[in-house]
Amino acid sequence: MRKPFIQVIVLGMASAGCGSAPNISSASPVESPGVQPVAAAGSGAAAMTVKTQPAMTGVAASTPSTMPARAASAPAASAPTAAAPSTPAASMTAAAPANSMGAAPSDLPRATGGAISEACRGFDFNGLVYSPGGDIPPNKCEAFHPTVNSAYAVRCIDVWPWYKTKYPGDNFCILPPPPDKGIQVGHHPQGEGDAWFKAVSQGDMSGYDNPPADWTLASGGEEERNITIQHTNPGGKYYRILSRMRGGSHHMIPSIGAAGPATFTWGPGSPEGLFTGLFPGAQRPDDNLPPSNQVPEEDADLYREFPANAAVVYNMHHFNSTGGDILKEVWQNIWWTENAATPIKNITGLPLTQVATVFANPGEIADMHYATTLSRDMRLLGFFGHRHAWTTAFTVWLESANTEPAIVYQSFDWFDEPTYVYNSATKNPAPAPDKGFDGGHTGLLNAKAGDKLHFNCHIEYTDERAEQEKSPVKPAQNGPLRFANQAYTAEMCILFGESVGDVGAFEQLGPPPDFAKHR
Repeated sequence: MRKPFIQVIVLGMASAGCGSAPNISSASPVESPGVQPVAAAGSGAAAMTVKTQPAMTGVAASTPSTMPARAASAPAASAPTAAAPSTPAASMTAAAPANSMGAAPSDLPRATGGAISEACRGFDFNGLVYSPGGDIPPNKCEAFHPTVNSAYAVRCIDVWPWYKTKYPGDNFCILPPPPDKGIQVGHHPQGEGDAWFKAVSQGDMSGYDNPPADWTLASGGEEERNITIQHTNPGGKYYRILSRMRGGSHHMIPSIGAAGPATFTWGPGSPEGLFTGLFPGAQRPDDNLPPSNQVPEEDADLYREFPANAAVVYNMHHFNSTGGDILKEVWQNIWWTENAATPIKNITGLPLTQVATVFANPGEIADMHYATTLSRDMRLLGFFGHRHAWTTAFTVWLESANTEPAIVYQSFDWFDEPTYVYNSATKNPAPAPDKGFDGGHTGLLNAKAGDKLHFNCHIEYTDERAEQEKSPVKPAQNGPLRFANQAYTAEMCILFGESVGDVGAFEQLGPPPDFAKHR
């Protein structure tokens, strides 16, 4: 039997995205003012998605719990904007968040995700079974949007009139790349390999009628489970990856493992397959890298590598706050690059001492502050911070010699955690702690040897916070707050990201600056 804290160390290192639970609506995403941009693709595997209890033994079990109802929300569509100039570091001056995605300027109206008329089709939908890629979106009458109007991830509901199921999240299904340009991996109730594509692309939706019980989760349920899927695919080097999953998942952590007799079978969450081979997953239903049509010039030679005939181990943490069943399903479009020269490195901010630490006792307010000193000049490509309900603010900042510390990532909404990437084509909302707006640095983020990279979780383990988040338990009922994979009865504080160059190990420090303690 394994000790759960070993499992969670590995899951944390592999984590690729937590915070997807709210996006369970099957409605099309539409523009909503005052929200952060749709998350860019997580730094995966160690990527960015980021997330036991020391004294217990045995494999951590999936335990359903009564979950509070939360309103489902769809990813916000945002207007394309001109590329922002590169800046050395983000100012800490508070500003309203920019509701924008990186892309070329356009006079077209913002993407709505609504039905596409024949006159507005950017290409021929008849007989379409692959996402074509390129600059012309499915709806040429509306602006590009990485989730609802992208030729690299054409939505099934836009081109397949038969694509309808009884489960929320149909709007996240996407067509794969053409076979000569990339692959699609994922998991579906129809079977492994190309079983889903062969059936559904031809209009056969019968595989959704009565999926096996393990493929659904009832209202109020919570679980962490693994499934290994054997794919039949060519290998290659890639940069662009677009990940989709039906809502209700707090994270999707994919890694390359070894195929065995238990493929296509849901089992307990465990570290099998998560020691090596990690690649970008998701922390919400729509993660896109890059978040624009174009690969920024400075990213042109960056790559990750995907093996042929991959056995992919998916670690999934689901919780269902809807009134009905949700379906476990994932699509990931991987597009090959012809310009691979510089490998992308993963960032995992998870000091091993954290798994044996009491984050807070009932009624306490505490900070989990960590930092690493960079040993070389490097470029930081993107971050996201993983935590659970008791963390009111997750802040990342860069400290350079003779300059004021600069916030590069700050998030207040644990339920829908953003991922911010730093390049010349993406405009992130500015950090605005006084207004409670998520935000991050915009432009390239270059760091020097000797700079310190910090992150902090501000934790409020109080009855007031329990009431605010509609927690099913109060601190006194739950006892000491520890590191584990439950949304309300445990906590985590992990920085995930990607870089060109290794950032090194993080160590725990004392109290953080006041700007990291905002609610």
